[in-house]
Amino acid sequence: MKTTAPWYIGRRAESLAVVYLTRRDDLIISQPTLNQGLDFLITITKDGVYTGRLFGIEVKATDSTSNLKKHNDILKLDKNRLSRLENFKDLPFPVCLFFFILQNDQGYYKWILEPKIDGEKQVKLHFNEDDELKNLDDKEIANIISSINSWYDHRNNT
Repeated sequence: MKTTAPWYIGRRAESLAVVYLTRRDDLIISQPTLNQGLDFLITITKDGVYTGRLFGIEVKATDSTSNLKKHNDILKLDKNRLSRLENFKDLPFPVCLFFFILQNDQGYYKWILEPKIDGEKQVKLHFNEDDELKNLDDKEIANIISSINSWYDHRNNT
């Protein structure tokens, strides 16, 4: 017998994502029309000024850790959830997955399209097939924004 997730899981996870992101004053959060791709488009500002630097966030959640694979306290996504992330591989900007466990409101993340700068200062977006989720906190969000800003800086200088 297949059970369906409670109706509020998606909505609550999106609300948690907004809480995490609004701890910073340099992000503008936009939510596209329902079922039109990513859950959020984020614009990074500099000193309150629009920069045109975008990244996307896809939000997923579960009501408890029992629905996840755990290995040595590392949470991993199942292959079924990972395969759905392939829909975003052709986007022209970085994309992160924010994943919440609603049992304790803990957030995790992984890159879907990770901004990379190679040895010759060439920029690219790497489709990340790794299934490990990292702990999401203010420090990691700062690292995410820093990586994205660095990617845009190098992209604009090539």
